[in-house]
Amino acid sequence: MHLQLTPSGIVHRFAGRCIATVLVAASITGSFSAHAEPATTTPTYAVAMALESRGEKSAPRILAKAGEQFAVASGDWRVEITVRQGKTPADVWLTGKVFKGSAVVSAPTLMAHVNEQAVIKVSEGSGPFSLAMVVSPQP
Repeated sequence: MHLQLTPSGIVHRFAGRCIATVLVAASITGSFSAHAEPATTTPTYAVAMALESRGEKSAPRILAKAGEQFAVASGDWRVEITVRQGKTPADVWLTGKVFKGSAVVSAPTLMAHVNEQAVIKVSEGSGPFSLAMVVSPQP
């Protein structure tokens, strides 16, 4: 007795092998993509401030991402600041502008160590302004 495969059996076997090949290729591709480099995250900092203007004091706290500008205001004074990571994780750059009303009074740039105080003082005819900041990295 001699058995022969029908043409449809050959087609089914060929289709099965093609599907198996595609599944193996897809799993290998998925394996390689799972080992890709993780995306770098932007550092986040907690900024604790002490503002003093004309005897009025306030102590705002801000959570800021590196490179994003934030602003705080007290009376006529407004400060816009951007925190950037320094060359080492222990250093930060603080760049900003100090406004009295709509006029820019100062545009300081400070290099500070994390968890240490950095101070900006501005003497203006109507009264001095002081801003002390402590920048702490957040996990």
